[in-house]
Amino acid sequence: MGDQGRGFAGRGRAQETNPQNILARMQDAAQTACAPPIRARNALQEYGFLVGPLVDAATLGAVEAEALACGVAVHQVLLAWSLVSHDDYAAAVAHWLGVPLVGWETGLEAIAVHQGSAATAELWARRQGGRPLRVLVATGAPPDALLEHVAVLREQGIELALTSQRRAEAAIAQQNEALLLDRAVGGLLEERPTSSAASPAATWQLLAATVCAGLAIGGLAVVPEATCAAVTALIALPFLCVGLLRAVALRQAFAGPARERRQGRQPPARCPDAQLPFYSVLVPLFREANMLPGLVRSLAALDYPAAKLEVILVLEAIDLETQAALLDMGLPGNFRTLVVPDRQPRTKPKALNYALQCARGDFVVVYDAEDRPQRDQLRRAWEVFRLAPPGLGCLQAQLNIYNPWDGWFFTRQFTIEYSALFDAILPALERLRLPVPLGGTSNYFPRATLVEVGAWDPHNVTEDADLGIRLARHGYRTAVLASTTWEEAPPRFGIWLRQRTRWMKGWMQTYLVHTRELSRLHRDLGPTASIGFHALMGGLIVSALVHPLFYVLLAGYWLSGGLLAPAETTAGAVLWAAACVNLALGYLSSILVSMVSVWRRGRKGLAMFALLLPVYWLLISLAAYRAAWQFVRDPYLWEKTEHGTARD
Repeated sequence: MGDQGRGFAGRGRAQETNPQNILARMQDAAQTACAPPIRARNALQEYGFLVGPLVDAATLGAVEAEALACGVAVHQVLLAWSLVSHDDYAAAVAHWLGVPLVGWETGLEAIAVHQGSAATAELWARRQGGRPLRVLVATGAPPDALLEHVAVLREQGIELALTSQRRAEAAIAQQNEALLLDRAVGGLLEERPTSSAASPAATWQLLAATVCAGLAIGGLAVVPEATCAAVTALIALPFLCVGLLRAVALRQAFAGPARERRQGRQPPARCPDAQLPFYSVLVPLFREANMLPGLVRSLAALDYPAAKLEVILVLEAIDLETQAALLDMGLPGNFRTLVVPDRQPRTKPKALNYALQCARGDFVVVYDAEDRPQRDQLRRAWEVFRLAPPGLGCLQAQLNIYNPWDGWFFTRQFTIEYSALFDAILPALERLRLPVPLGGTSNYFPRATLVEVGAWDPHNVTEDADLGIRLARHGYRTAVLASTTWEEAPPRFGIWLRQRTRWMKGWMQTYLVHTRELSRLHRDLGPTASIGFHALMGGLIVSALVHPLFYVLLAGYWLSGGLLAPAETTAGAVLWAAACVNLALGYLSSILVSMVSVWRRGRKGLAMFALLLPVYWLLISLAAYRAAWQFVRDPYLWEKTEHGTARD
């Protein structure tokens, strides 16, 4: 009997009730779910009962060839290719074994979930006026292994039935719903309270904020000139940090093509399908019924064996529209839906945490509803993980925009911004070995690493940036994957403002979370990376908040007639000159890195629109102030970005 068949033996009636162990059990399940079966017979012998009613012999032969190439069981390919439905396969196997079939109308109770996997679970069916009926899962093993196991159980006088994998998954999810939800919402807070945005700010942070506010108010009342000089210096510092980072990114943008030519390496040979890992693709959805057709087409077109890929569409319980739209669609066999019970906070990271506990993959990747990844992206990611030295915790694919011309301003600026960020700035952070804040989609993780660091923070509204920093603090590297996922840019101001407000609020949450214990942050990251974190995350937040103050001071000097007048003190002249030069250099470096990045993307027509970055930055400052107000009033509010408005 193969490995999957042996998995049935020797299990007691021990229902797992500890929510702390759910993720660990699910992680172990991934290692056995796709183990190549030991074959004693060919497919026509073992699966011959399917020929005629469900498939023909030629199709079964093609499926067997694919199964052998991928190192999986024949029925896994049949189901993944949608040649046979889960219910039809379970019914055929039950008929062949001579056991009754438990359908959706019968209640099931999972009593021995082997390492958390529904495919290898044994369940009980509740019957009126009789003993419980032991229920096996049709996909738990190849038919011959199931036949042997059924014979053993019958010799023991045990009454048996069979059910489909989808029915078993639903029963397990329903039975463990409260545990899974508790873990998704409170797991990080319970295990690592200082890493959760739900924990209150540290005392020193509150004191520092109070002191700074008091000094600013008192200084303006008592010594306004000195206070203005200090504010000028404050404006200069974050712009200097961000400007230096963009200068490094500019070098990265210029050096990229030359470095690629110098390397001159041929791409690695295509990895045999049998050596590929099992991927779980998590796609959180909320009010995105209009995006489903394009999403399913994009993910179904991925160049990856369907039998080694599960796509989990994660839905919110209150989102009945998207649920209804999915019921009307014919999803591929390796797609499945998962409904997250409603509980606050209603955020994307909570949905991801819930889905992670039900996923089976060795590797996990996150996509959004509007994403269009390159077809070979999963293979490229595996090649990087396979060849990388130990310590690679995440791959961030490059994100870019497929609708840059939908509007005259926001979609173009968004495209310029994404090109600079993912093609130049993040690779520069990687080369400098600084913490890399993730982009929220097209993130690839080894499952074990993701579980180790606590997965996503459901109370952080930019869970991606927070997770990137947490990975770095645990000693893991994040690399940029040379593959593009195309996304939709918000074409209207209202959509853009709500999205950017959420991002800015999340960056504030992330910065406060990771600076609660400064000495520990320094120990975790080391001195260079720690400084880089403050320069990047702190600099982005502070520069967005103080940027408009420069223009306020400039207007004040102009209205008072002091703009062209000589400075009263040498220190004042130096500070004012430094602030002006610093701002100019910040604009210049940002405009240059943006121009080079979009030029390298083949979008030369967008390069000149980078000159409008000063206007775009002022709008980002507006979002930053809105985020600061919202951070105080409603820190966990998730303002959903509306998708499906693109014309391209």
